[in-house]
Amino acid sequence: MHTIRFSAILMILLGLLSSCEKVIDLKLNNSAPQTVIEGTVSNEAGGAKVSISLSKKFTDDSSFEGISGAQVTVEADGTIYNFDPTATGVYQNATLVGIPGHTYHLTVKLNDKTYTSTSTMPQIVKLDSIYVVDDELSTNKDKTKLRIAVVKYQDPANVQNYYRFIEYIDGRKEKSLFIDEDEFTNRQTVNSRLNFNNDNDDPAREIRTGKTLMVEMECIDAAVYKYLFSLNSGSTGNDNNAAPSNPTSNITGGVLGYFSAYPITRKTITVPAN
Repeated sequence: MHTIRFSAILMILLGLLSSCEKVIDLKLNNSAPQTVIEGTVSNEAGGAKVSISLSKKFTDDSSFEGISGAQVTVEADGTIYNFDPTATGVYQNATLVGIPGHTYHLTVKLNDKTYTSTSTMPQIVKLDSIYVVDDELSTNKDKTKLRIAVVKYQDPANVQNYYRFIEYIDGRKEKSLFIDEDEFTNRQTVNSRLNFNNDNDDPAREIRTGKTLMVEMECIDAAVYKYLFSLNSGSTGNDNNAAPSNPTSNITGGVLGYFSAYPITRKTITVPAN
C-alpha cells in the first residue's frame, strides 16, 4: 500500500499481505501556475465529473482556483455526453454511467486549445470487507495507540490491477492518498493497511470506537496509478484540489492532471471497541 506524502513513503511490514512499499524521490518544480484537468467517469450516477483549475506551487495553499468557460465532452460507444458547469471550474454530466471494459474519450476545449485523454474502465474487483487494527508504531498526543483501517479483497489472476482507496471517518474524507498495485499480490487474498500520519493530532482523523468508517475502492488503470503515485503531500484529499506542479499526466495538449474511468465499491462499519 502506498500512502503519498511529500517526504519518503513509510515502510511497514507487520505480517499483513500487502504490496511492497516503494520510496520515490519527488523532483517537483516550483514553476508558474499551469492548467490542471482532473476528470472521472465511474460506474455510479454522479461520477462523471471534470474539474479544471490552476496548479499551485507547493509553497502555496491548496485551495481550488477553478477555470470557467471550457467546453467539456466525453465520447463513449458513439455517444457524445456534454458536461455542464455546476460551479466555477467544475463540469458534470448527470446521465453518464460508466461500464467496465468500455473506453471513454475526454475532450476539453479551453482558450482556443484542445486537450484530450482516453481511459478504459477496468473490471470490478470487489472490496470484500474492512476492519481496524492497532498501529504498533504510532500514538496520539495522549500516548494512546492509533488504529488503522485494513481493506480486504481478492486480487484476480493474470491481470495487472491498480487500486485507489478513499477513507472517510464520520463522513470526513481522509486527506492522505492511498494507492496499491498487485506486483507481489497477483491472484492472492490481500489485506492492506491504510497507513497515514496524523501529524497535526486532529482527533477527527482518528479511528475511534463508535465512529463510522467507510472506505471506497476504485479500480484504476496504469496511467492514473502512475499519476497518483507522483503526487506529493500538497494533496489535501478535497474533491476540488489543485495538483502539484509536475506529476505525469495522461492528458495530451500540455496540461497537468488525469482522466480516469473506474468502477467503485465501498464498505462501511461502526468501529468496534478495542
